[in-house]
Amino acid sequence: MLKKKCLFLGIVILFSVGLAMADPPAVHPVTGEELVIECLRGTPDTIDGDLSDWKLSAMTPAVLDTVEQLHSGQTTWDGPDDSSGKFYVLWDDEYIYMAVIMKDDVLSQNKTDGSIWNADAVEVFFSTTNAVPDCSEHYQYGFDFKEHTWNWCNMDGAGQSAIDYLQVASTETDDGYICEAAIEYGQMLSLDFSVGNNIGFHPVFDDTDIPNGDRELQMTWTGREAHDQSLGYGYLFLSDAEVNPGPATGPSPSNGTVINDTWVTLMWRAGTFADSHDVYLGDAFDVVNDATRDADVFRGNQKATMFIAGFPGYAYPDGLVPGTTYYWRIDEVNAPPDETVYKGNVWSFSIPPKTAYDPVPADGAGLTETSVILTWTAGFGAKMHTVYFGDDYDTVNNATVGVPRGTAEYNPGNLEAEKVYYWRVDEFDGLGTYKGDVWAFTTPGAIANPKPANNEVDVSMAPVLTWTAATNAASHQVYLGLDKDAVGSAGTASPEYKGAKALGAESYDAGLLEANTTYYWRVDEVYAGNTVKGPVWTFTAGNYLLVEDFEGYTDNDADGEAIWQTWIDGFGVADNGAQVGYLMPPYAEQSVVHGGAQSMPLLYINEAGVSNSEASMTLAKMRDWTTAGVDKLSLWYQGSSANAANPMYVAISNSAGSPGIVVNEAADAAQRGGWKKWSIPLQAFADQGINLGNVAKIAIGLGSKAGAAAGGTGTLFIDDIRLDRP
Repeated sequence: MLKKKCLFLGIVILFSVGLAMADPPAVHPVTGEELVIECLRGTPDTIDGDLSDWKLSAMTPAVLDTVEQLHSGQTTWDGPDDSSGKFYVLWDDEYIYMAVIMKDDVLSQNKTDGSIWNADAVEVFFSTTNAVPDCSEHYQYGFDFKEHTWNWCNMDGAGQSAIDYLQVASTETDDGYICEAAIEYGQMLSLDFSVGNNIGFHPVFDDTDIPNGDRELQMTWTGREAHDQSLGYGYLFLSDAEVNPGPATGPSPSNGTVINDTWVTLMWRAGTFADSHDVYLGDAFDVVNDATRDADVFRGNQKATMFIAGFPGYAYPDGLVPGTTYYWRIDEVNAPPDETVYKGNVWSFSIPPKTAYDPVPADGAGLTETSVILTWTAGFGAKMHTVYFGDDYDTVNNATVGVPRGTAEYNPGNLEAEKVYYWRVDEFDGLGTYKGDVWAFTTPGAIANPKPANNEVDVSMAPVLTWTAATNAASHQVYLGLDKDAVGSAGTASPEYKGAKALGAESYDAGLLEANTTYYWRVDEVYAGNTVKGPVWTFTAGNYLLVEDFEGYTDNDADGEAIWQTWIDGFGVADNGAQVGYLMPPYAEQSVVHGGAQSMPLLYINEAGVSNSEASMTLAKMRDWTTAGVDKLSLWYQGSSANAANPMYVAISNSAGSPGIVVNEAADAAQRGGWKKWSIPLQAFADQGINLGNVAKIAIGLGSKAGAAAGGTGTLFIDDIRLDRP
């Protein structure tokens, strides 16, 4: 792309004359208003893609959301839900910070480096305030939701390169993505970032809805081509006003830092009007967050923006404790007479444990080969490591003679297939030895593929645990509990033991579990009477019951595992125009998904005398919709502007009687791009006479059954149907 290849012109005389002049800012292509935003002072806690530490309500963004702002792709743009953006900007003594909130119904980016502009990406231009006909007076930076970065144009001659002074972190959202970025503006040598100055500013985004495709459109703040500075760009006015004048900002160490010491110096940036600071420090988040001046974790009021802990005469005089996470909060107190107190955010730092941690492979992992180099993160202050390795849990756990190591790695040599191996690392710091946890991994052919996946969170409160049997196992023994050590050491007489499972029955219905609670489970393989203890896996239950996530379907229709063999559509039914799944494998959708790896494509054809399309599933389990305090049915759906606007509904029914039907309030639901969540109060079905204690069937449809005229065709994607608790 020729216009991307900006060269530093280096014409000193003309350049210096140009910088001495200033033209008015560009204007909005629709309103005619000058494009100027006040860049307030402020510092996000961390660049992590989470904007909860931005006070967006106090800021004015640059908004890109009109057809007149499209430089290209007018025929492919379906409106702001297809693609649009808001650009928020802050600054402090070192950085310009950007919070970019993008609506984008289809995320697509398979480019890297200087080609990221050719798919879904963000571009920002910082420039002089001159109107110039070329690329000589601006810097151009780019980033995307995959956290690629690039610098194209550069007034100082160092463009067309990767850079290390632009940080970006992204988060995918229900309707697009967020990019949070920080750029060290001192690297833009030709611009003066001083209070009261204007800096040229031109935010841009690129978009494509083609999976792994090239850019289809570009939208810019001015509506002109991104590099077109001939009529000037918009302005950033560098204000000295604070975006949030009350609370403290800029924690040091930064939030979440791991500190390899038993003392710490806490520092922060004072709020604008702060006269003094209330300091809170403790080892429990809720205690620090809720504390007042009469709490034990209140460390005093002080003038200095620095607080020391971990030395005699200070907080924690015996030193900070390894293996502990500490939380701290600074409340800013205004000067008399008002003495207003601005409650601060809670920040944290951690002291690593004395024991070894972060094993690789991870505890409970399955290997794909029979060789591995074991590594770990050394415990705090460790000088020597002793490794214990074997295929018997008790032997490894009780061993006293191991292999000494000077580095945090160990090669166990060639391994056998279909084995569960255990290992332990004890750390020695010169004063004492600290026994490590026993970790486990499996080799090919051993028990594997736990579902829920190891360490998975937000799992249904009524999960069915499944696994892949070891190649030669004869049966299985299942354990489940709340304590990792108890599950790891349990035997068949322990309360954690849940019974035996025959070969071919590799599943266990865990029943109703507690919401937001972590569980541990283990499956031992039995070989002709000889039991091999399995690794301990873990998951955390969420706050819902699962109705359908579409993950269990395969292309094996011979065994009844195809999606259309459970979700019954209109095949062979004259007045039902629905088609579930695709005609050829893969039958389920595997690209447009909300969660997991699959969703349900629902094609509706309401024409040629057919006015309704519906897919239904008979519930084999999860029929009681009154349990566990659930009060809503929710599902995620994604449509397209190419779809015909047919009303969407959900119907549930008992074994006898008429169904209860709830219609989506959005008449254009089928045309809405991006994943949308639809929550329905269960009372809406109960009010229609449905017995929620014994639901037999759920159906999703589009058409006249919703009580409105219908016609045309389209495809809707459905995913993650749940019963939610408040």
